[in-house]
Amino acid sequence: MISTNLFKSKFIPAKKKSDKLMIVLHGRGDSIRPFSSFNEELNIPEMNYLLLNAPRRFLDGYTWYGEPPFQAKGVLKIREKIFDLLNDLEIQGWKSENVFLFGFSQGCLISADIGMNYPKKLGGVVGISGYFNFYPRWRTNLSREALQTPWFFTHGHQDDVLPLEETKYGVEKLKDAGLRVQWVEMEKDHSLKEEEYPIIRRWVREQLTHLK
Repeated sequence: MISTNLFKSKFIPAKKKSDKLMIVLHGRGDSIRPFSSFNEELNIPEMNYLLLNAPRRFLDGYTWYGEPPFQAKGVLKIREKIFDLLNDLEIQGWKSENVFLFGFSQGCLISADIGMNYPKKLGGVVGISGYFNFYPRWRTNLSREALQTPWFFTHGHQDDVLPLEETKYGVEKLKDAGLRVQWVEMEKDHSLKEEEYPIIRRWVREQLTHLK
């Protein structure tokens, strides 16, 4: 079980006793509701899940940060809160190297920001149909531990919200900085498709084998 007052959240325990955890971050205007059966869809019995709601109301859901030009300041605020969450989780027994971040769209940007800046190795960062916010001197701020975190991204050629080429350019920047990134291009729009789950599952399972 997980206790936190930093975010409105939902904890889904693993079907097998496990110390592995995936933190799930939704996209803009969304919430934890559509991810309520995410554990069944991803189908990794040894994974616990912590679904987070973003803190700010937006339309019928929530948003992690404001629109440009207020994006950068908002991302920094969320970074601080999720750092606090990760530190709290470690106190509760969830080691950072066993914690995965999963983010869709806006949630992908937040997951990537945490992966680039958290000073400890994470189990992995999974980003779906997302993008990046590169702060000045982001390369020099990468810690040795952060460089050990594995990354996995998917994006669609039909994405009319976030163009694939822009995200691909960001992925190449991460690779050039020495991060271990796997990139998958798909024939899809700005969404998480059923056919993605086996691909994500395979990658996460591969990372889990290195954690045993």
